[in-house]
Amino acid sequence: MEIKDWISLASACIVAFGWFVTGYLNRVKDVAQKRLEYRLNALEAFLPVWFSIQKSGGNPFNETEFLTKLEHSRSLFQLYGLDDEIEFMEQFISSLEKQSLPEANLALSKLVPLVRSRIRTELKISYKLKDFNLTR
Repeated sequence: MEIKDWISLASACIVAFGWFVTGYLNRVKDVAQKRLEYRLNALEAFLPVWFSIQKSGGNPFNETEFLTKLEHSRSLFQLYGLDDEIEFMEQFISSLEKQSLPEANLALSKLVPLVRSRIRTELKISYKLKDFNLTR
């Protein structure tokens, strides 16, 4: 074999290796993008529940759609939530079932900031005041 044959063979190997690496990296990116999409949908599913609670003045059972929203949010948390998110959601729901308002408020006070911070973290949104340059 001549040197030009070795160069052609090396070039073909480099191209094939690059093709496999690109395919692998694209697959990793697609999986990460899909994971982000599902996580955001799960976290955002809690927002209608929270808005119903706020709108109803603390008694969301007067709203007809509340239980449907809560059920949807719970199922997405179970599928795509992290352990602490699932734990707080279950504490909230069990306190609603027991009709224990102080326990529900305690779980809700932990769940709402957690959901907000996780959405911002997933989207890589910084919310420090210095980032907004609010000097007068």
